Amino acid sequence: MRLHRIEAVILRHMYELRHNTNHLINMLYFPVVNIVMWGFITIYLTNHQRLQPGLTSSLLGGVVLWGFFYGFQRDMGQGFLEEVWTRNLVSLFSTPLSVSEYINALVCVNLIKALIGLALESGIALLCYHFNIFPWLVEFIPFIAVLMFFGLSVGVVITSLIVRYGSRLESLAWSFAGVLMPFSCVFYPLKTLPVFLRPFALALPTTQSFEGMRQVLAGQGFSVVDFQWGLTLDAAYIALAILLFRRMFESARSRGLLIKME
Repeated sequence: MRLHRIEAVILRHMYELRHNTNHLINMLYFPVVNIVMWGFITIYLTNHQRLQPGLTSSLLGGVVLWGFFYGFQRDMGQGFLEEVWTRNLVSLFSTPLSVSEYINALVCVNLIKALIGLALESGIALLCYHFNIFPWLVEFIPFIAVLMFFGLSVGVVITSLIVRYGSRLESLAWSFAGVLMPFSCVFYPLKTLPVFLRPFALALPTTQSFEGMRQVLAGQGFSVVDFQWGLTLDAAYIALAILLFRRMFESARSRGLLIKME
C-alpha cells in the first residue's frame, strides 16, 4: 500500500468537493435541516406532552449520531458513483492503484465530511436547543467509531453491488440506511421492539451504539458490553464486506463490466 496513491485519490475528491455544490448540500444543508426539524419536534413534545428532559436529550443525541452514520455510509457509495458519473473508473483502475488504497482514501475523505456534519449538528443543537453533546463526547467517541466502521461495511457492500450489477442500483447509496433505521433503535430503547425483531436489532452495531448512547445520557456510565459487542459485529461485517467487494470487483473486471458502466 502506497501513501502517495491514497493522497492522490483524496486530493481528487477534495477538488470535487470544492467545485460541486451537491456535495456541499449533502454535507451541510441536510444535517442542518435534520437537527432543526427534530429540535422543533422535541420542543413541541416537551411543552405539550410533558416529555422528560432525559428523553429530549436521547432524541437529539440520536439525531446527531444517526446523521453521522447516514452521511458516512451514503458518501462511501456516492464516492464510487462519482467515478462512474465522471467516466473516470477505467482510468482510475488502469493505474497501479489497488482496491485497498482506493477504499482507504474514500474512508479518509468521507470521515472528514461526516465529522463536519456531526460538528455542525452538535453546534446547532447547543445554540438553539441547549443540548450540549460535548461533555459526553469522550464517552460517545467509541460509539461513533462503531457507527463509522458499520457505515464503512454498508458502503462497501453497496459499492460491490453497483460494481457487479451496474449503476441502476445507485439508489441504495441513499436508501439502504432507511431500511436499517427502524431496527437500530435510534430514538427508542431495544425493549420497544416486538420480541421477534429484537434478535435482528441486536445483530446491528447501530443498535449497540444507540443503546450505549442512551445509557451515557441517563447518567449510568459507559457501556463496555455495548461497545465490545458493536466492535465485534463491525469486525465481522467489514471482513465480509471486503471479501464481497473483491469478488464482485474481480468478476466485473473479468466480464468487462467496468467499461460498460461508463
